[in-house]
Amino acid sequence: MSCASRLYHERGGNMSDVTAPRSLNTLRPGNGVPRKRASGRRLANRQSLGRWFGRVRFVAGSASLFLAGLTVSLGLADTTADRILLPIEVLGAKGTTVSRSVAIHDGEVETARSLWMQIHGLRYADQASVQINANPWIPLNNNTVTIAEPGRSFGGIGGGFSTLVMTLPLPNGTVVSGTNTIRFRFNQTDGFVSSYRVLAFNFLTSDGRKVLPPDVFAEDTPETWTPPLPDAASILAGRKLWQTASLTASSLPDSPRIHAHCADCHAQDGRDLKYFNFSNGSIVARSRFHGLSTLQGEQITSYIRSLPLPNPGRPWNPPYQPGPGLDEQPISRWAAGAGIAWILDRDTDALPYLLRQHDPRNSRADPDPPPNTPNLRELVGQITPDIFRPDGNLNPREIPIALQLPDWSQWLPRIHPKDAWGASFTPSEFAALYGGDPTLDSKSKTGGNASLRTLLAGAQTPDDNIRPVVAAFTQWTQARRAFLRGFVKPRTVWSLELTNRVYSTQLWQLVKTWEMMQEFGIEGRGRDFFGIIADSRTWCNTIPAETAPSTTNIPGGPAGVGGSALTNEYFTAAWYELQIVLSSGNHQHRDRSPVDWVYLTSGFLDLYAQTRQPEPTRLLVAVIKALQSTDPHLAPDDLRRGWRPDDTVDPRIMISPVWAPIFKPLPIEVHRALTTSILSAWMHKNLQYPIAKYLPLGLPPRTYRSSLAYGEISGGKVWEAARQFRDAGVPPDLVERLQEWGVAFTDRAARLQYD
Repeated sequence: MSCASRLYHERGGNMSDVTAPRSLNTLRPGNGVPRKRASGRRLANRQSLGRWFGRVRFVAGSASLFLAGLTVSLGLADTTADRILLPIEVLGAKGTTVSRSVAIHDGEVETARSLWMQIHGLRYADQASVQINANPWIPLNNNTVTIAEPGRSFGGIGGGFSTLVMTLPLPNGTVVSGTNTIRFRFNQTDGFVSSYRVLAFNFLTSDGRKVLPPDVFAEDTPETWTPPLPDAASILAGRKLWQTASLTASSLPDSPRIHAHCADCHAQDGRDLKYFNFSNGSIVARSRFHGLSTLQGEQITSYIRSLPLPNPGRPWNPPYQPGPGLDEQPISRWAAGAGIAWILDRDTDALPYLLRQHDPRNSRADPDPPPNTPNLRELVGQITPDIFRPDGNLNPREIPIALQLPDWSQWLPRIHPKDAWGASFTPSEFAALYGGDPTLDSKSKTGGNASLRTLLAGAQTPDDNIRPVVAAFTQWTQARRAFLRGFVKPRTVWSLELTNRVYSTQLWQLVKTWEMMQEFGIEGRGRDFFGIIADSRTWCNTIPAETAPSTTNIPGGPAGVGGSALTNEYFTAAWYELQIVLSSGNHQHRDRSPVDWVYLTSGFLDLYAQTRQPEPTRLLVAVIKALQSTDPHLAPDDLRRGWRPDDTVDPRIMISPVWAPIFKPLPIEVHRALTTSILSAWMHKNLQYPIAKYLPLGLPPRTYRSSLAYGEISGGKVWEAARQFRDAGVPPDLVERLQEWGVAFTDRAARLQYD
């Protein structure tokens, strides 16, 4: 409830680590877009996970929940109509245990070889343990369970992904005929985490068949949750506690008092807990984690539950996770994302969704994928230059990816800036620009400009001029950079403590940006900000990208976010990916702003070096958005804003040996078609303008070049790679056009004595 949870996977630390239940399997009517049949996927804003489970009936067993010895109104039941209610929340004090019982027939007992689980919120090894019947407790870590890909490559338990699928092998005799009891235990906190949730479980046979049928399980529905204390006085008391209650940093002995209140690290009115449907029990447990009483926790819960706000999300569904059909949902559901059901198993599974955006036969009214993922070679005929057209506008919000974005708990700061930096934060320009009081003192800190909250409150109608908001967010970003420069010097020796404070400050800014985007209804006003060529659904800033650890020079390794180079790279990649989804620039590119596409693209190699998981489709989406970053109406002689092919990623990325490992999963026919199409689209755009537009008189020298460590993918002279394009199977006539354009370009450069 303060900011305690957010970093790497340790997101458990916040009130947000408390979690609301929701089954993952069934799509509630009218709640979203369907997902995943066979290897296809269907999207749902409140999601389901899938339908697993093979056969056997449930015996309504002893589902017992112990919350630090206290009876708490959880807002849910353990079972319903003789079915197990999912998810199973394991939250509270050290040793908290939850159990569920099922009955298995004699014929099934010998076939049960392992326990399959989908768990959200395992942030570190041995955080949780499982027991079946009277057998020994088994701690969950990367040695005791097998983590499914791609989660395993991203670090498994203790890695980047918040939700993991895992399989626990079972010794012979573990499962018995009749009633079997499965117990889940929260072993201990690390000072940040206080819960996890079992989204789904089942027994597996040796051939991978699920033993329990789908109708054994039921999905908990937040629509049925009610305030534990519905009277007006309790709700009012909860609101006051949310804003002013004195908190401790954690439930550990001798934990210190902190300056932050619940509203400081979360949305100021608590709307995030309502929006993402954190359960009654989770909010009460998190309140106790931060030193409040059960009564106070129930009052806060009642306040949250009473908020008259939309609540389409779930704690395990990463905000804004892309997926087909998401744009057809109301804007109020966008932040809920497509759900974990739309996180793909393999990056190449996303290629059909990239291609179908350009297929006129694609029906927007039918977001259901085909029942089977097509053979990649079958896609060659769908690959055309139109996919890469620089004057186009690819929609990354509708293309699913295999990268699981951070969940809401991973958004939340572990420590608030005023606890991280003491008295330096409150009087800073960085603090004042968010929501400073309209005093003379705060105006002097902000250069006389109003705070963002004040500015947004005064721009609530279409007639209001909202464009100054873009500049205000830029100023706020610059203020954060300046503030942190006071603590992070060029030769700073990094530690986990310093990383926690710096990164939490970045996260605080991100959470408060989400707060304002939601509270003031900004997400659907893209064209008010940027004009008719912009996406209507967008953010108006680059704060997601500014949240990446790399932007503050947080190093990889033990001092990195999450304590490793892998997790540090994951969060850098994830926040940059979120930037692409939320705002890729809206064709407002100016120099290297708002998105430095060459730098962003290079991060794919850095992440691959850690995970060894190539992501060719996600990379192609980034390349396309880089090509489409400029205003299609501005020519190359507009040196800062116009089409400048040497200032962004160019087609050489497809034939560079440095990037070959990323494209290795693609069949050669697919790679050839993609290479031909991107070069063709790039050349078509180049030939729209005479060479003189690219090389006007007085052209200033280039001041920025990409690192050769990432290959020659930017900077001009693409025609010098003609032989490599030809060797890659690009048609000779297209290669000749490239060479002829290069000759003309080189000739004018020589005559004007340009380098």
